[in-house]
Amino acid sequence: MPGSPFVGSRVPVTLPGQPTKGALRALAAAQDLAEQKNPGIWFDSWYNDQRDNNLDGVIDDPGEKGPKHTDGAHKAGTYTAKVSLVPSMTTQFTPDWMVSTINVIYRVCIDIPIMSYTAAKIPVSTNRWIPSFFAELKRISGWKVWDGGAKPDTLMDGDIVAARNTSHQHAGLVETGWAWDNVINLPGPTSAMKYGVYYPSYHNDIRSIPRSLFEAVIGIDLYARWIRET
Repeated sequence: MPGSPFVGSRVPVTLPGQPTKGALRALAAAQDLAEQKNPGIWFDSWYNDQRDNNLDGVIDDPGEKGPKHTDGAHKAGTYTAKVSLVPSMTTQFTPDWMVSTINVIYRVCIDIPIMSYTAAKIPVSTNRWIPSFFAELKRISGWKVWDGGAKPDTLMDGDIVAARNTSHQHAGLVETGWAWDNVINLPGPTSAMKYGVYYPSYHNDIRSIPRSLFEAVIGIDLYARWIRET
């Protein structure tokens, strides 16, 4: 039932009344990732990101499509990229004097919780497939996972939330606030463009958006919380 105090093994535990130190470290790491500019962090979607990812002078060209260029295929290494001095502009029709070169790393949404909790030195699944990520969290001591219609009574800083519906899977980290909660997340270009938060020449695609908007757009049916005080 919602709020039921069980970890994946169904062993009863006492849920903390406030975020653990580990969860707060993970949130701080996510906030740092959102500010990172060198290397920049871009969503790994070469085929529709309005960027010249392979540096051939054309954005979203045939060389940026295909099996080797699907979402999440460019996790390894740091890449060189060109950007306009105006974040909302692409480089394709930008004068040379307005173009600069930066370093970027490519990631997908679930990488942000993984990177944040790894930086916080908390054991976490590194599976980049959202259903498998949460299934593995259930088997890691110290994590409480809600699924199957269950959810926590309230959200806390550092909670991982996600949707695993067939049309759109997405994940992020909760950042509570006085008036509303936000979710730090890495949206894909299509979603970011739809809601006016996509800038092809900006150095970082991570966004913090109201939790109500996150939930209204894709829903939330998976929740995870680090409950061990470390």
